[in-house]
Amino acid sequence: MPSDIGESWQRVVSWLREYAPVSHRALGVAASEEEIAAGEKKIGVRFPEDLRAYLKVNNGTATRLDGSNGLTGSCPEGEFLVGGWALLPLSSIERLHHQMMPGPSEDEGYWRKEWIPFAAESYACGEMYGFFIDAETGSVGQWSDGDVETMDLFPDLSEFFASVLEDLERILGPEETSQRIQDGSVTLP
Repeated sequence: MPSDIGESWQRVVSWLREYAPVSHRALGVAASEEEIAAGEKKIGVRFPEDLRAYLKVNNGTATRLDGSNGLTGSCPEGEFLVGGWALLPLSSIERLHHQMMPGPSEDEGYWRKEWIPFAAESYACGEMYGFFIDAETGSVGQWSDGDVETMDLFPDLSEFFASVLEDLERILGPEETSQRIQDGSVTLP
């Protein structure tokens, strides 16, 4: 498995470019250092270096399509993670983090400030499930419908992206998968 976030993510980007060019076009443009710093300030936590490095290459996937990237309408093209999940842009990371933080009368044990959501199920429909990176440890966990299901699912974001690539490569293989390529886009059957 690659240990470098840049190498790990670039393998995913290359796969999308070659086999799913429409999904590739849904990748967000790079976030600037200033945009990342502003997001960190809003959340109140410095992002792990892996997340910062990834965002400097692609800021999630497109959420609103205006034709400038060749896509129009809603954006299922950007939902290429297994299950039709998408990588979140900074604006969605900020919004979702704020939504997940417990209010004054809620259980504070559910969501911690250090957990930064970066991927979720179709965010046009509401994020009931997703992945987060722990800003303290750099490990990746998963939440589900109000409960943190799995801590330390991956040791870091590089391993998460290596797993994404394995899932994408299965689409081309002989075994049955929950996804396929249709019209240049990774889709659910």
